[in-house]
Amino acid sequence: MIKKRLVGLLSHAKKYIVYNVLWQWMALLAQVIVVFTITGLLQKTIQGTAGTTTIYGSAAVIACAMALRYVCDKMASRASYAASVDVKRILREKIYDKLLRLGAEYREKTSTSEVIQLSTEGVEQLETYFGKYLPQLFYSLLAPLTLFVILAFVNVKASVVLLICVPLIPISIMAVQKFAKKLLNKYWGIYTNLGDSFLENLQGLTTLKIYQADEKKAEEMDEESQHFRKITMKVLTMQLNSTSVMDIIAYGGAAVGMVVALIEFGKGNITLAGTLTIVLLASEFFIPLRMLGSFFHIAMNGMAASDKIFALLDLPEQEEKKRRDSRREHRSIDGAGTFSL
Repeated sequence: MIKKRLVGLLSHAKKYIVYNVLWQWMALLAQVIVVFTITGLLQKTIQGTAGTTTIYGSAAVIACAMALRYVCDKMASRASYAASVDVKRILREKIYDKLLRLGAEYREKTSTSEVIQLSTEGVEQLETYFGKYLPQLFYSLLAPLTLFVILAFVNVKASVVLLICVPLIPISIMAVQKFAKKLLNKYWGIYTNLGDSFLENLQGLTTLKIYQADEKKAEEMDEESQHFRKITMKVLTMQLNSTSVMDIIAYGGAAVGMVVALIEFGKGNITLAGTLTIVLLASEFFIPLRMLGSFFHIAMNGMAASDKIFALLDLPEQEEKKRRDSRREHRSIDGAGTFSL
């Protein structure tokens, strides 16, 4: 779910998205090193072959890997910030410039409350889209493949089972996507209408007081707010149901992989260290996609807001309107001349 126009508008953010993915990938490799070192040391300890040199060496490797993971997490956070830091500024500047070009006639094409809502909350939603969702989208594709290649050397059967279960989360996301898009478009429509009604009633409050119609308008606002509350609860219910499905798939898939690893260990096809490695890393197959599912709902909200933002930016301006009118006049003159001949 990538909006090409939105990404093209903020093309400078692409490199920071790539940096974010690379830092997360390096953090994953550091965690894999820690797990392999711990399980290897445990295996040698049980066998009685772990000496002082082995223990100190393993501790040094674990400390270095944990330090590397810490640095990678920090750098990934910085890249995430750099990818989204200009989103709000650029979009708000474009909305402001568009309103200046439209002039006072912008009220004929859109409401003031909708412009305010899009330039505030709508733009805020897109910050998460660039800083969290897009990097997580690419990382969630890279992480399971990396773990599969690594764990295939430990046990192919358990690795294949884990890899097969991974696509179930994107399938659940795709199943929700169409319904979520329609629901969020409806949510934003009701949200902007509510803001428009509130601003209109506030501007005409004096007139309403004079004609004693303020109580009626207050009742209408109560009805509209109740309608908005209901659509908000539908959005939250949809998100909670989607999250529950993804949790079931993630934990269920990891459990299946662990069970296969234990069965293979019982058959003697895998060592104790290999079994513990698969058990400890099984969840890492699903955590990136699970995080993607969490960011997906925020991204969908941002995408719905971006559609309305681009609709505002695409409104015909005064100069463009004059050019169209002049072209129509030329056509009518040419047509009249041709007819007279």
